[in-house]
Amino acid sequence: MYHNSKIQGVLLFCLVTGGIPGCVSPEVIEMGSYDPTHDQTAIAGYYKSQAEAMREKANAQATASTRYEALFGPEADLVSGARLLRHYYEQTAKELEGLAESHASVARKAQHHPAVP
Repeated sequence: MYHNSKIQGVLLFCLVTGGIPGCVSPEVIEMGSYDPTHDQTAIAGYYKSQAEAMREKANAQATASTRYEALFGPEADLVSGARLLRHYYEQTAKELEGLAESHASVARKAQHHPAVP
C-alpha cells in the first residue's frame, strides 16, 4: 500500500510541477513528415545515423563472410548467409541515406525560404 501511494505522490508532483525534465514527455517527431515546420535536420540526422549503423553491420558481415569462406569453403551456407546479410545492410543503408538527404534538402530549403507567420 505504501509503495503505491508513494508512486502516486511522485506522479502528482510531476503533474503539478510540469517543468521537471524527467517528468515531462519529450516532443514527438514524425519521422515520415516532410513538413518544414518539423525539425527536418533532426530527422535527417537520425536517418544518417541509422545508415551509418547499417554500413557498420554490412562491413561486419563482409568480414564474417571472408572468415567463413576461409574456414568452411566458398559454398558454405554461412558464407552465402553473411553475403546476403551484407547486401541487405548495404541496400538498407542506401535507402536510409536517401531519406536523410531528402529531409536535409527540406531543411535547407526552409532555411533559405523561411515560412511567413
